Order: sequence, then C-alpha cells, then structure tokens
Amino acid sequence: MTNEHCDDRAVSTVLDVAVCLLFVTAAVGVLATVERPAPDESDTADRAASLLGTTTATVHYATTGPSSTGGSAAAVACRPADGSRPDDCRTAHGTVAGLLARAAVADVAATESAGRSPFERGVRNATRQRLAGIRSSWQVVVTWRAYPDAPLTGRVVVGDGPPPGIDVHTATLRVPVAAGAAPGATDDDEPRTVEAVARRAAAGTVARLFPPEPTWLALAGGEPHDRLTAGRYRRTAAALGVGLDGAVEDGAVRRANGRLAEALASEYGHDLRESADGPVAAASLISVETATVTVRTWSP
Repeated sequence: MTNEHCDDRAVSTVLDVAVCLLFVTAAVGVLATVERPAPDESDTADRAASLLGTTTATVHYATTGPSSTGGSAAAVACRPADGSRPDDCRTAHGTVAGLLARAAVADVAATESAGRSPFERGVRNATRQRLAGIRSSWQVVVTWRAYPDAPLTGRVVVGDGPPPGIDVHTATLRVPVAAGAAPGATDDDEPRTVEAVARRAAAGTVARLFPPEPTWLALAGGEPHDRLTAGRYRRTAAALGVGLDGAVEDGAVRRANGRLAEALASEYGHDLRESADGPVAAASLISVETATVTVRTWSP
C-alpha cells in the first residue's frame, strides 16, 4: 500500500470520527431538550409550606392606643427611627408558621367586633412577604383546636380562597404550640377513660390559652396588660358558660384556669363519647399540642 493511499485512509478515518462525534453531539442536544421538563406548578404548595416553616420573621405590634384595633399607625409607631420601643409595643420573632400558630391560639379569645388584632395583622403581613415570590395564587389557613369541631377554635386565614372548579394543590404543616403547665397531665400516663382524655385535653387547651406564669405577670403588670388579659378570660368564660368567681380580679390564675378547664372537660367529654369508641380512639383525635397550617395553591 502506497503512502498516498495511507494518507487518504487516515484522512477518511478522521472525517468518519468527526462526523460520528457531530451526530452524537447533536443527539445529546436533542435528548437534553426533549427530557427537560416543563415548569411544574404542582409542588408550589410544598415550596410555600417550606418557606413558612423554615424562614423567620419579626413582628412589631402595639397593645394599646386607638391604632391597636385598626389601621397601620401602630406598626409604624412600634418601629421608631431611633430604635426605641414604646411601653405599649411588643416584638415577636420566630418562623412564619410558628407566628401563624400563635395568632391562631390568640384568635380563640378574640372578639369579632374588635376585628383582627395588631399582632395578627403583623403576622398576616409577614406571611404575604414570605410568599411574595410564589408564582401561583395561594391561600394559607391556620387552625388550632383540640379535635375536629371542638367548642374552642382559633383560625387565621391569609389570602382569598380559590375559585370554584379549579385544580388546587395542598400542603400541610403541623406546628408545635407553646406548652403551658397543665397540672396532672403527663405524656407518660395512659388515659383509661374517655373522661380522662377529655380532662387532659381541656387542661392542655387552657394552659396554652393562659400559661400560668406569663398570665400572672400580665395580670400583675398594670395597664394595659391586666385589662387585656382579664378581657380574654371573660370572653373565654362566656363562651363556655362559666363564671370565674373573682379569680381574675384576685390574680388567682390557677383557680381561674381550673374553672375553665372543668367546664371545657365536660364539653370535651360529651363530644368525645359521641365520636370515639373508647379512650384510645378519643386520644387519637386530640391535637392540642399543634396547630395545622394548610397552604393551597392554584394557577391564576
């Protein structure tokens, strides 16, 4: 074989390889284009729930004054340029989901006529800020109650609901609610009767609504905290149809809580006997320790 033939064959081989590589490269490009998925909105609810559960926010809110029941002046007044904080202002910090859970607990003793509290308004604003980047339309619903259809229920809603007949994606978070000292109720004790389950659930509910030490400090702290706390006690007692026999005026938090828990245990017991077959089934319905944060998203 001559050198000329060898050179021709070498050139031909190089060309074959180059053409082969060109086709392979083109094929890879086609496959990459075909296999790249289109943007999927089905997990937007999961992303929104993750943002609420993992990112933190600080909420400044007023406890008194004309703007504590309406408008945004309270939020501005609680964040002056010099960094000081008026006596009637408070600051709450935590995950957005945790703040929503606190707002749901506070809603239990709220009055419809008073509207949303400054704290709830601040939490709602923080929720909107955290979910501002979500492309889909969304709504967040937070509930806290001992069991389905319990007589005392806290609920916070951020955003409008979806229109009828549209596909909705849902994600749910269970958020711990700050514990209070519930006397006589420990996780190690297995309740043997439905009534025992009801008593434990009632004690846990009241302890989270009125944690003994912070509540006593509020009642002893003077205006406005004593008045606001006493008002929450009165509204809760009225909802349960029970009197507190001057316990709040005396600053006797445990006595007031005991009265509320006794009345609530009676209602819990009646409901649980109707809906559960025995103490184990009744205990499985109880969720005093957590609030439920439900995120719904849909394409606009």
